[in-house]
Amino acid sequence: MQPIYEFIDYRKFLAAFYEYKKANSSYFSYRYFSQKIGINSPSFLKHVIDGKRNLTTQMIERFCGALDLSIREARYFRNLVLFNQAKTSGEKQEHYAVLRQMAGIVKEAVIGADQYDYFAKWYTPVIRELITLNNFKDDFKKIAGILKPPIRPSEVKAAVALLQRLKLVERTEQGGFRQTEKAIVVDGSVTSLAIRSFTRAMLDLQKTAIDLVDREERHISGITMGISPEAFDVLAAEIEAFKDRVKIIVNRDIAGSKIYQLNIGLFPVSEDIRSETGKGGAQ
Repeated sequence: MQPIYEFIDYRKFLAAFYEYKKANSSYFSYRYFSQKIGINSPSFLKHVIDGKRNLTTQMIERFCGALDLSIREARYFRNLVLFNQAKTSGEKQEHYAVLRQMAGIVKEAVIGADQYDYFAKWYTPVIRELITLNNFKDDFKKIAGILKPPIRPSEVKAAVALLQRLKLVERTEQGGFRQTEKAIVVDGSVTSLAIRSFTRAMLDLQKTAIDLVDREERHISGITMGISPEAFDVLAAEIEAFKDRVKIIVNRDIAGSKIYQLNIGLFPVSEDIRSETGKGGAQ
């Protein structure tokens, strides 16, 4: 089965572990696992996988033994469980930081301050992905026509030159391009103006897609909800974890044929009613 470090949800890891053991061991069952961790409930593992039961600190240690985890894997599993079950944002972020440090899921190149031009045009990151899906070589006209919306071939040529200069892509022996790193993250020194411009451009494209792209080819949805600042922090941590899961899926996909943009937004659409009440007093 896949390594534990590729999981960001311990229940999914347990489900994968169960399926793997069931397929490879005739004696393995929920009852057998319960015996290994020393409890009488034969369906305890299933209840945990289904989200009906959580793991206590003591039970986490029992699971580590029953799962035959190495010392390093056990440490990852502990933090994985505590991350998923955390009640506060501080706890969640603490354990998530350990998971990211240990996992090494995707090798990431950090865009520095001298590379802010990468985000100056919305199509540059798109072209970086596109030119590695097919051997376009230097057919900038064809690449320009594939983009939505289309751009000028001269703009494609300039973007490819920028990607080469930043060492984000390199030539292949066949004359095409490959990425020097699978993923890119942005450090705090990158000029915020370029990032904001890129984000606005992608949000504009998302609005256009509502009318111009068939529903079968897009997924655009939202949730309107009332939450506390503490819940916001927890959701923000969950979003970061979700983005890591997206990276895993994309990294495994070797048959890419189209470039997609995923936008995730969590922002206020009202003032804080507690602060407003404090300003105006009781009514």
